[in-house]
Amino acid sequence: MIKNYIKIGLRSLIKNRIYTIINILGLSVGIASSLLILLHVEDELSYDKLHSKGDHIYKMVLERLYPDHVTNYAFVPHSFSEVMVKDFPEVKNAVRLFAAGPNNPVMVRYQDEKGEEKAFEEYGLMAADSTFFQMFDFKVTTGDPDKVLANAQDMVITQEMATKYFGNEDPVNKTMRTDFGDFVVRGICENVPENSHFDFDFMVSMKTFQFLQTENFTGFSTHMYFELGDNVDVKALEAKFPKMVETYAAPQIEQNLNTTYQEYVAGGNGYNYSLIQFEDIHLYPVKYQGALKNGGSINDIYIFISIAVLIILIACINFMNLATARSTERAKEVGIRKTLGSPKKQLVGQFLTESVIMSTFATILALGIVYMSLPYFNSIVGKHLALAASGSIALPFSITAALVIGLLAGSYPAFVLSGFNPVAVMKGSMQTNKSSAWLRNGLVVFQFAISIILITGTLIVQDQIDFMSKLDLGYDKEQVLVIDRAGSLNEQQEVFINEIKNIPTITEAGASGSIPVNQYFGIQFLPPGGAEVITTNAMNVDDDYMKTMGFEIVAGRGFSKDFNDSLSIIINEQTVELLGVDNPIGMKLRNTNGQPPVVTEFEIIGVVKDFHYMSLREKISPFVMLSTELNNGNGGVITVRMTGEDLQGTIAQLESKWKQFVPQDPFKYKFLDDELDQQYKSEANSGKIFALFAGLGILIACVGLFGLAAYMAGLRTKEIGVRKTLGASVMGVVFLLSKDFTKLILIALLIAFPTAYYFMSQWLANFAYQTPISIFTFVMSGGVALLIAWLTVGYQTLKAALVNPVKSLRSE
Repeated sequence: MIKNYIKIGLRSLIKNRIYTIINILGLSVGIASSLLILLHVEDELSYDKLHSKGDHIYKMVLERLYPDHVTNYAFVPHSFSEVMVKDFPEVKNAVRLFAAGPNNPVMVRYQDEKGEEKAFEEYGLMAADSTFFQMFDFKVTTGDPDKVLANAQDMVITQEMATKYFGNEDPVNKTMRTDFGDFVVRGICENVPENSHFDFDFMVSMKTFQFLQTENFTGFSTHMYFELGDNVDVKALEAKFPKMVETYAAPQIEQNLNTTYQEYVAGGNGYNYSLIQFEDIHLYPVKYQGALKNGGSINDIYIFISIAVLIILIACINFMNLATARSTERAKEVGIRKTLGSPKKQLVGQFLTESVIMSTFATILALGIVYMSLPYFNSIVGKHLALAASGSIALPFSITAALVIGLLAGSYPAFVLSGFNPVAVMKGSMQTNKSSAWLRNGLVVFQFAISIILITGTLIVQDQIDFMSKLDLGYDKEQVLVIDRAGSLNEQQEVFINEIKNIPTITEAGASGSIPVNQYFGIQFLPPGGAEVITTNAMNVDDDYMKTMGFEIVAGRGFSKDFNDSLSIIINEQTVELLGVDNPIGMKLRNTNGQPPVVTEFEIIGVVKDFHYMSLREKISPFVMLSTELNNGNGGVITVRMTGEDLQGTIAQLESKWKQFVPQDPFKYKFLDDELDQQYKSEANSGKIFALFAGLGILIACVGLFGLAAYMAGLRTKEIGVRKTLGASVMGVVFLLSKDFTKLILIALLIAFPTAYYFMSQWLANFAYQTPISIFTFVMSGGVALLIAWLTVGYQTLKAALVNPVKSLRSE
C-alpha cells in the first residue's frame, strides 16, 4: 500500500509541476533558514562545555557600587583567591588568570640556533596559576600538566604557536623573549577551540608578575575561577562574601583613604561579589567590563529560536494554503475515488504520503541551500560554522524535519480534501465552510504579522546602530589613526610626535595611556575637608592629546608645556557634579596608593565637557585625566589626526618614520572609528541576521498568500464570470478580489505593531542612549508588507479577471 501511495504521489507531483516547485521552494527556504539559525544557536550554547569539571567551576565577578553609578567587572582583586580556598571549605581549588590582551598586543621573539629571529605581535598571552591545567581540560601534549607553570618565567604554548615559531624543532626548554621578559617553554597544549571564552596562544606562570604576589583586596587585577565541591549551595556561599570584604578589604580601604569603612559604604560605595557558573559565562545576560572575550546574549538566543520556530510555522502554513488552493483541481479526483469505494483513511494516507515526499525533497534542497549559503552566513555572525560538524544535531534535525513537517503540514489538507462530499463534487458545486475560511485567513494574518514584526525589528535595530554612529561623542572620531605600542619609543616618544606633525597631511598628534573606547583605569580621591570618597575612571594624556581629539575645555585650562602638570588633573562635568561645587578649579584632591601607602595631592586645573568614553549602553560617569608627566612622560598609544587626503601615503610616511625610531618593532595602527564600531558588533550582527530572516519570512509568507489567492480565485470563478458578463471591468474585478487580502494584511498590521513596539522597547532599554521609535518605522514596514502582498495577489487576481466569462460559465 505504501509503495502504491508513493507511486501515485510522485505522479501527482510531476503532473502539477508549478505547484510542486512553489511548494518545495517555500518549504526548503523555511527549513534552510531554521537550519542556519540552529547551527548558530547550537554553537552559542556549546561554549565552555568541553571541561569535565565545568558544572563545578564558577567565576567570581564584581558589581561595584559607586556613589552615582554601578559598574560590573569581570576581574577582581587577586588576593581573594587564597582567602576563598583557606576560609571556605566549599571551595576545593582556585585559578587566577591575568590577560595582556585583547587590546594590548605583546611582541614575542624567538632566535633559533642559526641566529635567525622570528618576531610577531601576539594578542593571546595570558598568565595563570600552576593549577590551571588541573582545573581545565586543555590537554597538555608535551610536558607535565602539574609542573609546566610551576615556576616564574615558565611558559606553555599551543600547537599552532609551536609550529609557527619552531617548525619541526622541539620547543621544550627553548627561550622566547616577550615584553614581560624571557620565558622558557615547558610544555605544549592543544589549540584553544573557538567555542571557549578563553583565548590564549601563550600561557605563562602567574609567579612571573611580582605585583600579583603582593597583598591586594581592592585593586581589580585578575580573573578568578573556583572549583566547588559536590552539592554546594552557591547562594549560601555568596552570602558569606560581604563578611569576607569587611574582614580583608575594609582595612586596606580605611588605610588608603583615611576614612572608616562604614563612612565609605554610607557614601554610596560597595563591593557585591558573586559567582557565575562557568558554562553560563558566554551567554550571561549581564555584561562585565574587562571580559576575556566578547560574549553572546541569552536573550538573542531566545529570539533566534523563536524566529526559527516561526519561520517553520510560516512554511507549514504555506504548505496548507497551497494544498487547499489545489482543492478545486483535485475535488473531482476525490469524488471519483470515493464513488469507487475508497475509504477516507486511504485518501488521508495518500495525501499525507504526498506531503512527506514534498517535505523530503524540500529538506534535501534545504541542505543544499545551507551548504551554499554558509560562507555568507559565517561572514555575518563571524564564525566558522559547518553543516556536518562533529556532534551537531543539524543532520538529525533535517531527517526529523522531513517527516514531522510533512505529516504536520499535510494533515490539514489531507483531512479537508478527503472530507469532500462526492455528490456535490461531481455536480461541480464546491462549497467551503466558514470555519475553514476563518482558519485560512487566520493563518495568513499570522504569517504576515510575524513578517511585519521581523521587518519592524530590523528597522529599529538599524535605527539604533545609525543613531549610535552619528551621536555626538564629545570629540571628533573621523580621520583619527591610533598607533599601538607607542611605549616602545621610550624617551624618543616626544621627538617622534614632533616629527610626524611635520607631515603635511597630519594636523595634530598626541599620546595617551589608552583610547576612549572602554579602556581606562579606576582611581579614588578624597576631597578637602570631606570623608566621602569619590571614585572615577581615568586615563593618562599628554599636553597635545586633548587638542588632537577635539575635547572642549569648559573651565580652566588643559595640560601645557608651560607648566609642570605632573600633579595636575582635568575632570569632566560629571565629576564636578559629584563634587557638588560651582567652581572646582584649584581644588586639591588626595589619592592614596601602594604598600606602604603613599599620599599624592592633585590639583584640578580644568574641566572638560562630558564625552562618551564608554559604550552608549551606559551613561557618562565621572572621569579624570592625569598628565603623562606623572610617570615617564610617555603614553601607550599615539593618536594622530589626519586631513583625510592621501590616506595611504600618510600611513606609509608614518610607518617609514616609525622604522627610523624602532626598526625592531612592527608598525601597528588602527582607526578610532573602527574601534568604536567594534563595541556594537553584536548588535550589528543581530541586525543583519534579523534583516536576512525578515526578508526570508516575508518571502515565504508571500508564497502562502499566492496560494490563498489562487484558492479564492478558483472558488469565485463563476462569480467573476457573471460580473464580467454584466459589464464589470478587469480592474474592477482585480480590486474586488484584492480587497479581502488587503483587509487581512491590515489586521496583521494591527497585531504586529504593538507587539513589535513592546519587544523592541525592551531591547532598546539595554542602551542608556537610544533612538526614539519613530512612527515612520511602522509606516515603512507596513507599507513594504502591503506592497509585497499586493504584488503577490495581483498576479492571481489579474489572471482570474482576464479569463473569458464564456469559459467560466459554460458548465452552467
